[in-house]
Amino acid sequence: MFGFEFGCRSPLLVREELVRPEGVAAGGAPAAWRLLYASDLHLTERRVRLTQELTVIAAEHTPDAVLLGGDLVDRRNGIPVLRELVGELAAVAPVVAVPGNHEHWFHGVAHGVREAVVAGGAKWLPDADEVLRHPHRPELVLTAGAPARDGAAPRVGSRRCVHVGHRPDIAAAVGVGSDLALAGHLHGGQCVWWQRGNLLYPGAWFTRWNGLRFDLDGTPMFVSRGVADTLPVRFRCPREVLLVTLC
Repeated sequence: MFGFEFGCRSPLLVREELVRPEGVAAGGAPAAWRLLYASDLHLTERRVRLTQELTVIAAEHTPDAVLLGGDLVDRRNGIPVLRELVGELAAVAPVVAVPGNHEHWFHGVAHGVREAVVAGGAKWLPDADEVLRHPHRPELVLTAGAPARDGAAPRVGSRRCVHVGHRPDIAAAVGVGSDLALAGHLHGGQCVWWQRGNLLYPGAWFTRWNGLRFDLDGTPMFVSRGVADTLPVRFRCPREVLLVTLC
């Protein structure tokens, strides 16, 4: 199923992860937050099928929030596609988004991406944190910056803090102290010859963050292999979204 792929044709993998912060016993946690993280969409006008697949996944899994983790478009003609996608996702759950390096490579695209996200009914996370509340769950702070903004994020009690990022090296530096950090950017290296622990090779020879999950001094960081690629060639490296349950 996950052998050679060309052209983003295989179904997206929904990779499920569980986070139980230190001090929360199994079975003793309050109701959990379920977060759908999708990075590296690389949208163009020809990749509408990817947006349809994402909306189906969101509708099937009904997350509490959808987090878009950067590199959202590859060309200007992907901006209207992104706006429509955000609108469809926002009908399922609150949506937040952060930019990636591709938005900054193309002059003016980053601003257009932000406008598309906001017009679609989502929060552009670099502007301000998003705080979600539920009567039976700890308050959830989604941030593109440091945890909680008022000091360390408490691991147990009335608040959870999630760093929503793009580049793993930056997320590893900024997201430490959060209950969870999320990143993408590396695509798993796109071609995986073998896996050792959570590291994917040969990409892990070139960056220590080419893997699936890491421990940042007690903060779990999950790195997504991404939804799509500028050069859509993969080998044993499924395109994916993350579905994270945060207790």
